[in-house]
Amino acid sequence: MRKALFNLHLYGALIVGIFVVIIGVTGSIMAFEEGWDRLFNPKLYSVTPQGQQMPVSGMLQAAAKAYPGQRINYLRIPRDANDSAGFNVRGPKQVFMNPYTGEILGERNPKTVLSNIHQLHLRLLMGESGSMVVTGVTVVLLLLILTGIYLWWPRKRIKIKWNAASSWRLNFDIHNVVGLYSALFLFLLGVTGIVIHFDNDIENYLHKAAGTAKIAKNIPSVPQKGGTPIGPDQALQVALAELPGTRPLGIAVPANAKASYLVALRYPEDLTAGGRSWVNVDQFSGKVLSLQNSRTVAAGTRAIIYNRAIHTGDIFGVVTKTLMCVSSLMLIIQAINGYFMWWKKLRDRSVRDTADADLEPVAGNR
Repeated sequence: MRKALFNLHLYGALIVGIFVVIIGVTGSIMAFEEGWDRLFNPKLYSVTPQGQQMPVSGMLQAAAKAYPGQRINYLRIPRDANDSAGFNVRGPKQVFMNPYTGEILGERNPKTVLSNIHQLHLRLLMGESGSMVVTGVTVVLLLLILTGIYLWWPRKRIKIKWNAASSWRLNFDIHNVVGLYSALFLFLLGVTGIVIHFDNDIENYLHKAAGTAKIAKNIPSVPQKGGTPIGPDQALQVALAELPGTRPLGIAVPANAKASYLVALRYPEDLTAGGRSWVNVDQFSGKVLSLQNSRTVAAGTRAIIYNRAIHTGDIFGVVTKTLMCVSSLMLIIQAINGYFMWWKKLRDRSVRDTADADLEPVAGNR
């Protein structure tokens, strides 16, 4: 039994090793993805407060003036007095704007290094087929964690012997100790990652089991003959009045006469920077068509929200982000030193076999 599990652990690790390293490297970076983006691009995100920020309609007008003929479908609203506004245009281009003056701070291709790292983590830059590969690798990773704990149990090594007699023994201790201390966090990352892959199906199942329903989004507006559509400022005020205490994150402008406004909102206690609350507003009547309140949303959706927050480390802020980042780095160490131990044993065995062969008598000298 033990030998079978050892072989499962060994060959499973050899098969998925390179993918595990990719997931670990990209995951550690993604733990602070937004922070890295803002840190390395201060000229795009940071502005100096100059009195009162323009209303949403003013920002959209400034964007339209800067990019005539382009349709601005979504505006990212500044999150504080020092933050820029943002929108996308054809190109594709991601544009950053000073919300006080309407000045364009800069533009870039939305496919940044960080966004590619994000897609590499989720899909290996291979679309849906890559997503399936990542999910399969994650399943194997969970098996590696469980078999690793089983193999660790008899010796129960909890310390690294830094003055070990051989590099193999040192790496063996590192593999055991690092694996032990990171096992719980890596298991959480693995399970929550698999749930994210199937979260739509899981959310629907949870709602069905509880007798609730997933809230419909982007419900069409009801056109009114001769009616004048409301502006984005009014739509924003309707949304804020519906969910008092929230901060606006962005607003999607109706693309046609049947579409509605979609306002993304965030409560102070929301687990993710992107929030999980939103309001659909009819572009003609100004009535609320549908909404999701992260404080009162049904258990099925709440479970999915919490699952994502655990996976990204947002659940308890910087502390859990750091834990998930470090755990992802530990995954890299596990993969590299595990491969080193296998290679060292393989090489030593090859040397012994060669030596034994040299000692065998030549047939003609018998």
